[in-house]
Amino acid sequence: MAPCPSARPPQPRLAPAFGPSMRRRPASLQRARGMVLLVVLVVLALLLLAGAGALRAVDSGNVIAGNFSFQQAAMQSADRALTDALNTAAGAVLAGGGNNDVANRYFSTRQSTLDARGFPTSINWENVACVDPAGTVISSCGTDDGSYRIQYVIERLCNSNPTLTDITDIRAKCEHEANAGAVSAFNIQLRYRVIMRVRGPRGTEQWFEAMISGPASG
Repeated sequence: MAPCPSARPPQPRLAPAFGPSMRRRPASLQRARGMVLLVVLVVLALLLLAGAGALRAVDSGNVIAGNFSFQQAAMQSADRALTDALNTAAGAVLAGGGNNDVANRYFSTRQSTLDARGFPTSINWENVACVDPAGTVISSCGTDDGSYRIQYVIERLCNSNPTLTDITDIRAKCEHEANAGAVSAFNIQLRYRVIMRVRGPRGTEQWFEAMISGPASG
């Protein structure tokens, strides 16, 4: 009988080589990290929007402040127009001249056709005299040279020209201050409307009107 071959000795099991682990991360951990990234992106976007809004607010505030200062300066310039208008009205009524229009400066009667602002459409502002706050004549009022340009027109609030020697006719046709003691065109106080246009830097344009009183004749 042939001898039995000897039993084969057991082979040792090799340990896996060192290297990156092949284990998969849990799906819940991956989702959590994805959510964190999304939240961070949303926060960054909100911060960018907030920063842009703050810059816009600052710019808008500067523009508003600048416009307000221009408007205030325009109002101060209108004081110049009002002072000149008082002198113009006084000159227009001298020697019974109150019934005579002065082109592009003085209307002896109320103008009936008005624009959306309530100002007479018969005024051609291109032909109305223009000055700066110092009273210097400006030849081209529409040119923005950085200064304030002032124009004004006077409208006597009479429905028609009265007979200046007849106080009753003056009272009937013209708006006037209540004064029972007024007995002539020299001491009755009629109402005059001054319409002022002031233009300034950066296209600033302001309209003003004022009511003044003065005699029917001087």
